Amino acid sequence: MQVEQDHDRPVVESVLRATRLLECFRRGEPELTLAELVRRGGYSKTTTYRLLTTLEVAGWLERAPGGAFRLTIQPFQIGSILLDSLELRREAPPIMRRLSQQCGEAVYLTIPAGPCAVCVERVDHGDGVRVMDLNVGGSQPLNLGAAPRALLAFNERALLPQLLRAGLEARTPYSIATPDALRVDLAETRRRGYSISHDDATVGVSAIGAPVFDVHEQAVASISVGGLSERIIPPRTHHVAALLQAAWEISARLGSRREQVADAGPP
Repeated sequence: MQVEQDHDRPVVESVLRATRLLECFRRGEPELTLAELVRRGGYSKTTTYRLLTTLEVAGWLERAPGGAFRLTIQPFQIGSILLDSLELRREAPPIMRRLSQQCGEAVYLTIPAGPCAVCVERVDHGDGVRVMDLNVGGSQPLNLGAAPRALLAFNERALLPQLLRAGLEARTPYSIATPDALRVDLAETRRRGYSISHDDATVGVSAIGAPVFDVHEQAVASISVGGLSERIIPPRTHHVAALLQAAWEISARLGSRREQVADAGPP
């Protein structure tokens, strides 16, 4: 199998070769031997074995009892993130537009991706100031910003260890960048039902965020309202109520049966 070169962009050829080997697995053929992968991949036995061992260490492949290679659950988990984001992007925009109109601010929808949160949708309010802090496709560490910390607070067991391994980034003097301070903030977020970000990702920009749950009651996304700090902090009661209503509606469309929050806790 030949790897096409793209001379306009820097590429790591070994990574391309590894992904080509993953593509050798097909429906109905969950296990492949080294010899089969050498034949399908078109690489030498030594190169193929080295790539397979790397994929095994990375958790993408495992050895079957007979010695053949097979995919782990990891590709499925990554694919599930895509499926979740596709469903979210179908269900969330009308609710996000309403929330933006209610609050007069930008609204963001994010999903987790390793130690970061990735923005998959953004709705700007026509009369508001457009803050260029997080655009669609952009990401922020899970310890910075309201949307990332809403995700983290309601899925702490799964997300916090990988964030701590990556390290806590500080972008402003107000960033929450120590494990102890972060855990206190996450506990407060769970108590009140929503997160508060005040100048911790970008000075002068603040937000409030709430988790979005799926049919398994897992926090798979978060929605937030953000803008200039003086327009967000302290959190307005009607902003919080509209945010929690929007988060609950999107969750319900994803199959969650969580009860609607009648009253959020005090800031």
